[in-house]
Amino acid sequence: MRGLGVLVVALLLFLPASGNAASRQAHAGVFTGYAFDACSAPSTNALTAWSASPYRGVGIYIGGANRACKQTNLTPTWVQTTLSMGWNLLPLYVGLQAPCVSQSGLARVSTNVTTAVTQGRSAANDAAGEATSLGLPSGSPIWFDMEGYKLNDSSCTKAVQSFVSAWDVELHTRGFKAGVYGSAASTIRDITSAATIPDLAWIANWNGVQSVFGDPNVSDEFWSNHQRVHQYKGGHKETYGGVTIDIDSNVVDSTVVGGTTAAPPPPVTPPAGQVNSGDGLSTASWPAAAFATEVVVTLTPTAQPPTPNGYGVQLTVTETDNNAPVAGFGAPVTVHLLKPPAGLVPAYSSDGVTWTPLPQLTSAGLTNTELSAYSVDADGTIEIQTLVPGYFGLIADTTPPTAPVLSARLLTTGLYLSWLPATDAGGLASYELLKNGTVSQTLAPTIHRATLQHAGGAAQTVYRVQATDVAGNVGPVSHPVVVQVRPRPAGIPRIVPKWAFGLYAFQHDQGTRPKLAPKRPPAWYWLWAGWHALPYRLR
Repeated sequence: MRGLGVLVVALLLFLPASGNAASRQAHAGVFTGYAFDACSAPSTNALTAWSASPYRGVGIYIGGANRACKQTNLTPTWVQTTLSMGWNLLPLYVGLQAPCVSQSGLARVSTNVTTAVTQGRSAANDAAGEATSLGLPSGSPIWFDMEGYKLNDSSCTKAVQSFVSAWDVELHTRGFKAGVYGSAASTIRDITSAATIPDLAWIANWNGVQSVFGDPNVSDEFWSNHQRVHQYKGGHKETYGGVTIDIDSNVVDSTVVGGTTAAPPPPVTPPAGQVNSGDGLSTASWPAAAFATEVVVTLTPTAQPPTPNGYGVQLTVTETDNNAPVAGFGAPVTVHLLKPPAGLVPAYSSDGVTWTPLPQLTSAGLTNTELSAYSVDADGTIEIQTLVPGYFGLIADTTPPTAPVLSARLLTTGLYLSWLPATDAGGLASYELLKNGTVSQTLAPTIHRATLQHAGGAAQTVYRVQATDVAGNVGPVSHPVVVQVRPRPAGIPRIVPKWAFGLYAFQHDQGTRPKLAPKRPPAWYWLWAGWHALPYRLR
């Protein structure tokens, strides 16, 4: 949405295929079709030009503390005129934002739940008043624009849920339907478990999927009956009738101000594809869902590598019809780097000058905050998945591995050490087992355990493990395992008779019973035998 600061405001344009537009009056009805959004309500001349577009409606920002764009066109007369022209309206209200929203300078919801409830009611009353002043009828939907915010912040989530529940209840008392716009991964995910769930959801997920259902963050069981809008593509320019507007693209199956109209056929989905870099060292490939319009994808090697012996390539994507740069993708583009990465790590740069090592791709895939990540193929080459263009490459690995997490067991048969593996972007070369600070063993990076039969010393022995990566960076040592000599139990003779050693061996299935050993060994023998079996302890 474009309604607060640089955030996006809805402008959804719907035009009926036929009918007596002059007699059309404001009423609420269901629309199913395509839509777009821009920052300000367009002029009626722009709406006339955009009747040639596949979109069929106009969303209007009717108010709110954080509404950014001027709405010079938005008047009761404009509302009646656009309805008479055959357009439908989707009203939005951009009020207080989540306490943990990242954008600065915004008025925010209180983290105090009681205060958040009061703020939600106040927003609903203000929105209802603005809607009424514009001539919007009872039963009209109003979506609250709650932009995406920090995940896994429980106090922030509770504040948003309390605010939205109060917004929903109060709008109902004023005779309007309550909706919420927001990120699928934060706002919409959180309100599914709110005390009161709004009537309508406007789901922002720029994944290129032209459907209101199937979002991985929002179960299809919610808002299943003509209650959804999906914003599937972010900011880009489109031109119809000679009028260009910077828009986001949406698909709609929801109540609007207007009525049901026949939707035009969906825009053609560009096919999947692949390009090569020209130097034979990288390729870029993408699925059909990556782009919503026809694009030109280029992969150009950098004139100079980002570091000596490194490698860099620039990924650019532009729209075919107007050469406008595409800033984000609906599905990941895969950049495959074929140069062997020995001693190098995958990295990203927005300008080709400042490079940042990439994280390793996890099962969760890419997110709104982690837009690029890498994985290692079976042949050792690097595949980078990205949702944004930029520079991708291999830079010198200067980051040491993490410290292994060491644990130990001390048994009569020896000291058993094991450790959780260290992590390193460029790969590990070895582990070193340190005894009192000196390397006693060098082990392969696939080995995560060691057995020592003679673990102790005169007083105490300290064991640690550290990792070295393929670039030669030595990581920090693990926490120590300390083996100490156990004190000799009191009551044991200063000189232990020879028969005691023989009896101990016999009791452990070694040799015969000594003839001099008493049939009933004295009490000190059992103390000595336990100490002799395990004369050390772990500290």
